[in-house]
Amino acid sequence: MGGLLRGGVRLIDRLLSTSSRITHISQDPECILRIQLGMASHTVTLGCETIVKGEPVLALHADNKRMPGLPPVGANLEWAFMLRRRLVYSFRLVAKAMQSDSRFTYARAIYGASALFSFTDHTGGQRMIQHLGFTVLPCHRPLGAFGEFWENLFSWWLMWAYNPISLKSRKFWRLQRTEIWMTSAEFIRRYGEPAIASAAINLPTF
Repeated sequence: MGGLLRGGVRLIDRLLSTSSRITHISQDPECILRIQLGMASHTVTLGCETIVKGEPVLALHADNKRMPGLPPVGANLEWAFMLRRRLVYSFRLVAKAMQSDSRFTYARAIYGASALFSFTDHTGGQRMIQHLGFTVLPCHRPLGAFGEFWENLFSWWLMWAYNPISLKSRKFWRLQRTEIWMTSAEFIRRYGEPAIASAAINLPTF
Protein backbone atom coordinates (compact mmCIF):
# COMPACT_ATOMS: atom_id res chain seq x y z
CA MET A 1 0.00 0.00 0.00
CA GLY A 2 2.82 2.38 0.90
CA GLY A 3 4.51 1.74 -2.43
CA LEU A 4 1.29 2.52 -4.29
CA LEU A 5 0.82 5.78 -2.40
CA ARG A 6 4.44 6.79 -3.02
CA GLY A 7 3.94 6.07 -6.71
CA GLY A 8 0.87 8.33 -6.67
CA VAL A 9 2.81 11.21 -5.09
CA ARG A 10 5.60 10.82 -7.65
CA LEU A 11 3.06 10.82 -10.49
CA ILE A 12 1.51 14.05 -9.16
CA ASP A 13 5.01 15.54 -8.94
CA ARG A 14 5.71 14.65 -12.58
CA LEU A 15 2.36 16.03 -13.76
CA LEU A 16 2.83 19.30 -11.87
CA SER A 17 6.37 19.65 -13.22
CA THR A 18 5.17 19.12 -16.78
CA SER A 19 2.25 21.55 -16.47
CA SER A 20 4.52 24.18 -14.87
CA ARG A 21 7.16 23.74 -17.61
CA ILE A 22 9.86 22.74 -15.17
CA THR A 23 12.61 21.27 -17.33
CA HIS A 24 15.75 19.20 -16.91
CA ILE A 25 19.00 20.82 -17.96
CA SER A 26 20.93 17.57 -18.12
CA GLN A 27 20.40 13.82 -18.21
CA ASP A 28 23.42 13.40 -15.97
CA PRO A 29 22.22 11.73 -12.71
CA GLU A 30 24.68 13.94 -10.81
CA CYS A 31 22.60 16.99 -11.77
CA ILE A 32 20.08 17.51 -8.97
CA LEU A 33 18.38 20.67 -10.22
CA ARG A 34 15.72 21.55 -12.77
CA ILE A 35 14.81 25.03 -13.99
CA GLN A 36 11.70 27.06 -14.75
CA LEU A 37 11.54 30.43 -16.47
CA GLY A 38 9.05 32.70 -14.74
CA MET A 39 8.47 36.13 -13.23
CA ALA A 40 9.39 37.49 -9.82
CA SER A 41 6.34 37.31 -7.56
CA HIS A 42 7.58 40.21 -5.44
CA THR A 43 10.30 42.85 -5.37
CA VAL A 44 13.67 41.83 -3.87
CA THR A 45 16.77 43.93 -3.26
CA LEU A 46 20.05 42.08 -3.73
CA GLY A 47 23.00 44.29 -2.86
CA CYS A 48 22.95 47.22 -5.27
CA GLU A 49 20.37 45.64 -7.57
CA THR A 50 16.60 45.46 -7.21
CA ILE A 51 14.59 42.71 -8.87
CA VAL A 52 11.16 44.21 -9.47
CA LYS A 53 7.96 42.19 -9.27
CA GLY A 54 7.12 40.86 -12.73
CA GLU A 55 10.68 40.81 -14.06
CA PRO A 56 11.92 37.52 -15.57
CA VAL A 57 13.70 35.16 -13.18
CA LEU A 58 14.97 31.61 -13.44
CA ALA A 59 13.57 29.36 -10.72
CA LEU A 60 15.55 26.40 -9.40
CA HIS A 61 13.73 23.19 -8.49
CA ALA A 62 15.17 20.10 -6.85
CA ASP A 63 15.11 16.96 -8.95
CA ASN A 64 13.64 14.74 -6.28
CA LYS A 65 14.64 11.48 -7.99
CA ARG A 66 18.31 12.48 -8.04
CA MET A 67 18.68 14.08 -4.63
CA PRO A 68 21.23 12.17 -2.51
CA GLY A 69 19.37 10.08 0.04
CA LEU A 70 20.14 10.57 3.68
CA PRO A 71 22.05 7.74 5.37
CA PRO A 72 20.18 5.78 8.08
CA VAL A 73 21.96 7.76 10.80
CA GLY A 74 20.78 11.04 9.30
CA ALA A 75 22.73 13.93 7.84
CA ASN A 76 26.49 13.68 8.40
CA LEU A 77 29.57 15.46 7.11
CA GLU A 78 30.13 13.10 4.16
CA TRP A 79 26.51 13.52 3.02
CA ALA A 80 26.77 17.32 3.37
CA PHE A 81 29.94 17.38 1.23
CA MET A 82 28.28 15.19 -1.40
CA LEU A 83 25.24 17.48 -1.50
CA ARG A 84 27.49 20.52 -1.86
CA ARG A 85 29.46 18.97 -4.71
CA ARG A 86 26.31 18.07 -6.58
CA LEU A 87 24.82 21.51 -6.00
CA VAL A 88 27.89 23.26 -7.38
CA TYR A 89 28.02 20.87 -10.34
CA SER A 90 24.33 21.56 -11.01
CA PHE A 91 24.84 25.34 -10.68
CA ARG A 92 27.54 25.13 -13.34
CA LEU A 93 25.17 23.31 -15.67
CA VAL A 94 22.51 25.95 -15.05
CA ALA A 95 25.03 28.71 -15.80
CA LYS A 96 26.06 26.91 -18.99
CA ALA A 97 22.42 26.79 -20.08
CA MET A 98 22.03 30.48 -19.31
CA GLN A 99 25.08 31.31 -21.42
CA SER A 100 24.09 29.13 -24.36
CA ASP A 101 20.28 29.30 -24.51
CA SER A 102 18.68 32.56 -25.64
CA ARG A 103 15.49 31.76 -23.69
CA PHE A 104 17.28 32.57 -20.44
CA THR A 105 19.15 35.70 -21.57
CA TYR A 106 16.79 38.15 -19.93
CA ALA A 107 16.44 36.43 -16.55
CA ARG A 108 17.42 39.01 -13.96
CA ALA A 109 18.01 36.61 -11.09
CA ILE A 110 18.20 33.01 -9.93
CA TYR A 111 15.59 32.07 -7.36
CA GLY A 112 14.46 29.07 -5.34
CA ALA A 113 11.86 28.40 -2.65
CA SER A 114 11.44 25.18 -0.70
CA ALA A 115 10.85 23.55 2.65
CA LEU A 116 12.81 20.46 1.60
CA PHE A 117 16.08 21.92 2.87
CA SER A 118 16.56 23.15 6.40
CA PHE A 119 18.45 26.43 6.28
CA THR A 120 18.98 26.74 10.01
CA ASP A 121 22.02 27.28 12.16
CA HIS A 122 21.49 23.80 13.59
CA THR A 123 22.04 22.07 10.24
CA GLY A 124 24.56 24.53 8.82
CA GLY A 125 22.48 24.62 5.63
CA GLN A 126 22.07 28.38 5.72
CA ARG A 127 25.81 28.91 6.06
CA MET A 128 26.44 26.54 3.15
CA ILE A 129 24.00 28.21 0.76
CA GLN A 130 25.24 31.67 1.72
CA HIS A 131 28.82 30.54 1.15
CA LEU A 132 27.73 29.50 -2.34
CA GLY A 133 26.70 33.10 -2.99
CA PHE A 134 22.96 33.15 -2.32
CA THR A 135 20.96 35.54 -0.20
CA VAL A 136 18.61 33.61 2.10
CA LEU A 137 15.24 35.22 2.85
CA PRO A 138 12.00 34.23 4.56
CA CYS A 139 9.55 32.96 1.98
CA HIS A 140 7.15 35.49 0.49
CA ARG A 141 3.62 34.17 1.00
CA PRO A 142 1.28 35.51 -1.70
CA LEU A 143 -1.43 33.03 -0.64
CA GLY A 144 -0.92 33.61 3.08
CA ALA A 145 -0.77 30.95 5.79
CA PHE A 146 -3.42 28.83 4.07
CA GLY A 147 -1.36 28.56 0.88
CA GLU A 148 1.82 27.87 2.80
CA PHE A 149 0.11 25.03 4.67
CA TRP A 150 -0.72 23.21 1.42
CA GLU A 151 2.73 23.89 -0.04
CA ASN A 152 4.34 22.47 3.10
CA LEU A 153 1.99 19.47 3.03
CA PHE A 154 3.04 18.65 -0.53
CA SER A 155 6.70 19.10 0.45
CA TRP A 156 6.09 16.64 3.29
CA TRP A 157 4.59 14.14 0.83
CA LEU A 158 7.60 14.54 -1.46
CA MET A 159 10.01 13.85 1.40
CA TRP A 160 7.97 10.78 2.34
CA ALA A 161 7.88 9.55 -1.27
CA TYR A 162 11.52 10.18 -2.23
CA ASN A 163 13.57 10.36 0.98
CA PRO A 164 11.55 9.06 3.97
CA ILE A 165 14.59 8.98 6.29
CA SER A 166 14.59 12.79 6.21
CA LEU A 167 11.26 12.80 8.08
CA LYS A 168 13.00 11.58 11.22
CA SER A 169 14.45 15.05 11.80
CA ARG A 170 11.67 17.08 10.18
CA LYS A 171 8.39 17.81 11.95
CA PHE A 172 5.54 18.91 9.72
CA TRP A 173 4.42 21.72 12.01
CA ARG A 174 7.98 23.09 12.03
CA LEU A 175 8.47 23.18 8.26
CA GLN A 176 9.41 26.65 7.11
CA ARG A 177 9.71 27.70 3.49
CA THR A 178 12.83 29.62 2.57
CA GLU A 179 13.82 31.66 -0.47
CA ILE A 180 17.30 31.86 -1.99
CA TRP A 181 18.27 34.60 -4.46
CA MET A 182 21.24 35.65 -6.58
CA THR A 183 21.45 38.07 -9.49
CA SER A 184 22.08 36.41 -12.85
CA ALA A 185 25.26 38.45 -13.33
CA GLU A 186 26.69 37.21 -10.04
CA PHE A 187 25.58 33.64 -10.73
CA ILE A 188 27.33 33.62 -14.11
CA ARG A 189 30.44 35.18 -12.56
CA ARG A 190 30.60 32.39 -9.98
CA TYR A 191 29.46 29.37 -11.98
CA GLY A 192 29.87 30.27 -15.67
CA GLU A 193 32.64 28.94 -17.89
CA PRO A 194 35.38 31.35 -16.63
CA ALA A 195 34.71 30.20 -13.07
CA ILE A 196 35.21 26.58 -14.11
CA ALA A 197 38.47 27.33 -15.86
CA SER A 198 39.91 29.28 -12.95
CA ALA A 199 38.76 26.73 -10.35
CA ALA A 200 37.54 29.56 -8.19
CA ILE A 201 35.57 27.20 -5.98
CA ASN A 202 37.55 24.59 -4.10
CA LEU A 203 35.52 21.48 -3.26
CA PRO A 204 36.33 18.83 -0.67
CA THR A 205 37.28 15.43 -2.04
CA PHE A 206 37.04 11.89 -0.74
